[in-house]
Amino acid sequence: MTLTLNNNSIMKLKFTLLVTMIFGLMSLTINSAMAQDDIAQPETVSGPKLKIVSGFKGGSYYQMAKDMQKMTRSLGEAQYTEQTVTDSVIDPETNEKIAQDKTIKVPTGDTIEFLEVRESDGSYYNFLKIDKSDVDLTFLQYDVLLMEDEKDLQRKLKKVADIRILLPFGAEQIHLITTKNGKIKSFDDLKNKRVGIGSKLQGTNVTALYIKEQTKMKWEDVEIPYDKAFRALFNGDIDAFFFVGKAPVSDLANLSKTMKDKITLISLPVNEKLKDAYGEQIDITMDQYKWLEANVKTYQVKTVLVTSIRDQDPAKVEAIKELLRAIKENKDKAGFHPGWANVVFEEDPAIEFQYHPMMKEI
Repeated sequence: MTLTLNNNSIMKLKFTLLVTMIFGLMSLTINSAMAQDDIAQPETVSGPKLKIVSGFKGGSYYQMAKDMQKMTRSLGEAQYTEQTVTDSVIDPETNEKIAQDKTIKVPTGDTIEFLEVRESDGSYYNFLKIDKSDVDLTFLQYDVLLMEDEKDLQRKLKKVADIRILLPFGAEQIHLITTKNGKIKSFDDLKNKRVGIGSKLQGTNVTALYIKEQTKMKWEDVEIPYDKAFRALFNGDIDAFFFVGKAPVSDLANLSKTMKDKITLISLPVNEKLKDAYGEQIDITMDQYKWLEANVKTYQVKTVLVTSIRDQDPAKVEAIKELLRAIKENKDKAGFHPGWANVVFEEDPAIEFQYHPMMKEI
């Protein structure tokens, strides 16, 4: 018997075959996914408990953040790898030994750092990061924090509302750097000269512009980051530049002999408004920088370690407490930056800003 199919029958047959193929593929996909679930998946590796934005390599922020990383290394999470080993077990039915594979965890010897240290472009960059990113901690110049607090009075978005001080971090010295044989012999010589004031992302920029405003000194601002300032100075593109850092700044203390023979520091003037902002003048000494021919007078900018309480859960708070405890226990040990000697675990009465409650606990 001959079977004749009309067009409708052919269409129905094609549709039936297509549906059968689709369900077959779906079944394979589901079975494959279920099989994958039965396979032991590698253990998820967690990251550092805390992240800090510090400063440029060679600067005091970066050095002290790396010290903090060392202080908390024992708090880091040990890493393991899975290995399959064969072991002998007793078969309960035959009471005979049989070989059986099992998976065990073996330490790799590696540890995820408790604290991840990131470089930055400066104190103002740090402020922008702590205000809106996944960073947990950062260093700020106190004058940057005050400037942004003042700006909050005029803007709807309050950028400092969630920032809390964890620890006063001593102070950083204002360095005014020039060449030994150049035109600048005193602060007054800056008049009508080209002066590097750091980039917009550096706290140095805030400090230099404040000094300019309070002293009424008329120099030409050149916004240039620290890492490009030396070349500009030696090329004659600028006559001097400001830099704020905790003396001795590693990059400045460990200059090559050629560089040491070419540069010097200039003293800042006695000024009541600068004194109100930064306190009494202090010395940057020949002991701190061996290439100096005499101590120089300057001011210092207070530094603070801060966090943001926005979306800060109890686990993060506990991790920060662990960090602070590690700092308190280790900061005075040998081998760390000299600036730790000025870090004291108590509120600084000269800093008028909100502290995190955990500061008092530690």
